[in-house]
Amino acid sequence: MEKHQHFLSESAEWATEAEFVTPGGAITSAKGSSKITIEGHRISNKSHVVIGGSERKNNYHIERINDSRLDYRSENPELGTQSGTFHIDRDVIYSKFHIENTELNGFEIITRFGDECLASGAMYQGDSLVNSWRAVMKKKSHSYQKPGTPLSKS
Repeated sequence: MEKHQHFLSESAEWATEAEFVTPGGAITSAKGSSKITIEGHRISNKSHVVIGGSERKNNYHIERINDSRLDYRSENPELGTQSGTFHIDRDVIYSKFHIENTELNGFEIITRFGDECLASGAMYQGDSLVNSWRAVMKKKSHSYQKPGTPLSKS
């Protein structure tokens, strides 16, 4: 059986280009990066994006529950603590999240094609759309790893 890779299946650095769209159709471009580090059952994703002249950061702490499910928490200085689940189906990640102590919630779908990932998602305030996004992530470096840490095979 062929081994599938998804966005979180290896330690790597990714460059991101994205567009955020408001419910009224206004589009804002953004650029950023993600640095994935795998250490056993724990995965970290330190990401940032520059949108509208301001930088937004997320620091994901991800725990592998099994081969098809990862749970996570992320600290976002602007929004608060985000928690959610990644469900994995071969090369696709389905993410569902909420921002603690708010009505903010959303989803994202990330599909990997070799050294490129396509992501689409949306965030809601209760049932009202806040924004949606599309992103292309391209691998900047292969096999990034913390010095002295063997790569985990997943």
